[in-house]
Amino acid sequence: RYDVSRTVVRQALSDLERQGLLTRIKGKGTFVAAPKVSEFVAQSLTSLHEDLAARGEQLETRVLRLEVEPVSPHVAEMLQLPETEQIVLLERLRLLNGKPLVLTTAHMPYSLCAPILDLDLTHRSLFETYEHELGFKLHRGTRAIEARLASNKIAQDLGIQEGAPVLIFTGVTHLEDGRPLEYFVGIHRGDRSRFEVELFRPAHPGREHAPAEPAWTTREPDDE
Repeated sequence: RYDVSRTVVRQALSDLERQGLLTRIKGKGTFVAAPKVSEFVAQSLTSLHEDLAARGEQLETRVLRLEVEPVSPHVAEMLQLPETEQIVLLERLRLLNGKPLVLTTAHMPYSLCAPILDLDLTHRSLFETYEHELGFKLHRGTRAIEARLASNKIAQDLGIQEGAPVLIFTGVTHLEDGRPLEYFVGIHRGDRSRFEVELFRPAHPGREHAPAEPAWTTREPDDE
């Protein structure tokens, strides 16, 4: 009818799928992919709430857990806490346009962040809460990104199939005096998220800002 061979059509569909514009579902067909949410990863320390608000978009938030619990060995290491310390754990599901986007978990020292237990964090940026409600000055943070497959629980929370790809952000936020204030984990839907990075070329390449170790590292999969 359109004087185009099936081979050309299949190649065009494959190209559009690689660009993320189409998605194929086995047994159902090929569909136009939902647009991905661009999140900007740069040298500024901002939250997801702040990034999207700057673009005129508003997140819907559901608080899943807000409680005190003993610190795990891993979180104790990240927050430089003794293993006898307690933490405030905040788990929230963030939605955009009514659909789940990211599942976030923040671990905070109880000794610093106990007042958060009395706050309604449904419509609050956690960074703004640290600064405006608790009076802390955030100074710097670390970020790591890796890809994984969604577990059954994560799949249920994010509304995706078990085994679907997710992008996991982890990091620590520090105060001006160097103390860690927050260890966070953000699990983003792979089909709805895209991260953009702004890079700056140094004045003297190879002589300034040389990394102490490779910028990219590989991670062996967990046995769990």
